[in-house]
Amino acid sequence: MKRLTVNLLLGLFLFSVFSCNVKHQQKRVLTLGIRHESNTFSTLLTKESDFKVTRGADVLKDQAWAEVFKKANIELIPTLHAYAWPGGVVERTAFEHFMNEILDSIKKAGHLDGIYMDMHGALHVQGYDDAQATLIKKIREIVGKDVLIAGSFDLHGNPSSEFVKNIDLLTAFRTAPHRDGAETKARAAQMLVDALQNGWKPCIEYVVIPILVPGEKSITEVEPLHSIYQQIPDVAKKEGLLDASIFAGYCWADLPRSAMRVFVVAKDKKYSAAAKKEATRLAQQIWDCRGKLELDVPSGSIDEMITKSKEYKGKTVFISDSGDNTTAGAPGDNTQVLKALLNHKVKNAVVAGIVDPDALGKCRIAGVGKTVFLTLGGKVDTVFGNPLEISGKVLFISPDSILNTQRGAAVIETEGVKTVIINSRRSFVEPNDFNEVGLKPLDFNIVVVKLGYLYPKLRDIAPVHLMALTSGFCNLDMCALPFKHVHRPSYPLDKDMTWNPGL
Repeated sequence: MKRLTVNLLLGLFLFSVFSCNVKHQQKRVLTLGIRHESNTFSTLLTKESDFKVTRGADVLKDQAWAEVFKKANIELIPTLHAYAWPGGVVERTAFEHFMNEILDSIKKAGHLDGIYMDMHGALHVQGYDDAQATLIKKIREIVGKDVLIAGSFDLHGNPSSEFVKNIDLLTAFRTAPHRDGAETKARAAQMLVDALQNGWKPCIEYVVIPILVPGEKSITEVEPLHSIYQQIPDVAKKEGLLDASIFAGYCWADLPRSAMRVFVVAKDKKYSAAAKKEATRLAQQIWDCRGKLELDVPSGSIDEMITKSKEYKGKTVFISDSGDNTTAGAPGDNTQVLKALLNHKVKNAVVAGIVDPDALGKCRIAGVGKTVFLTLGGKVDTVFGNPLEISGKVLFISPDSILNTQRGAAVIETEGVKTVIINSRRSFVEPNDFNEVGLKPLDFNIVVVKLGYLYPKLRDIAPVHLMALTSGFCNLDMCALPFKHVHRPSYPLDKDMTWNPGL
């Protein structure tokens, strides 16, 4: 009987050990994200209510990167993922709520093999020198040095040295305008899977290039950057290397970390010299072509662009109101372009759109078909913009069910110019955005959008694109911006500077 008891206890013990081992054979990866592009020149704070937040199973729904982990039989522990449209600096309380929830989730998650961070890279928060570095440092303090951390980024991010020293794997978009967001996130996931399955201890080598360049002058579809970005896949295939990324950086952030960068990820320290060599080689190419980083479309003042549009008879001309570019953090309520169109007596034009919830409310009260008198715009951007006294006939109002949401809008017509008045900051980046308010962009002679470069779905259909160098928080002239904190010397602020990527 005693022998039977001993054997039973031994069997239970071995079963327990075996079960434990089986359990830990399945790798566990926790996911998180705080994505925001923060314009430090803007006077408009980004609040917690501006973020779309997902948690749990909602995070993983229809995500290609999640499928990468699932196919590898990796258990996912999704925590908070927050995203807000580009804007001003993020309120401290919002960031700390997000960060504390993420950190609490990590503490409760149990054993982890890896972490995937869905980031932008240009986040900046009130009261923090570098909120991204603070976040990842606190994560490291919880999980230790052996848990692999991977991240995906927009190529307009500015990840600092303090941030990078705590991450093992990173990759960024390879297209601007962006066409490869889902692909980039899936690539980050696959790198993490491969590293976990092969027992790699990746290391990252990088070079910071002292260049401040707006996205409109760092388009990857045209030279000089096109041929440089085309080299990335071949670099990633070299022995011992996993990935390469070129960050054009985010220039409307007056911060020491604002600059271009090249990152190369190696499987382990053994290949760090090879990674550094490739990063240096790409960085040198970028530095050598710095003087060619220019706009790929005709540009000038809004008056010049309206006049130039007359050269393209029979074609729809898209004009970017670049200084009030809402995809780079501007408020979107500057009326200078609308005023110019009216002064030039332009007909058959549309301005999409101007943020003004008060004016939208007045359109709703008046109703479709009625004439309204508005004091439009200039309520948030009081630095570069002024309210415009205007009257117009109401042509469209969003249904009540969405009128008070981000998609809420009205359309008025004034002397042949249609203006889309929107409830909150958004951007018209594809034809469907126009269709939602009863408009077809190619029906107009001139279409004004509050963008810099056109997003892919507009870029692909636009017969003509002109860039209006308007004033605003996204001024394309770097030398006109009041930089105080960026690292100096930096090109083009210091045009005669010398630099060597090997130093």
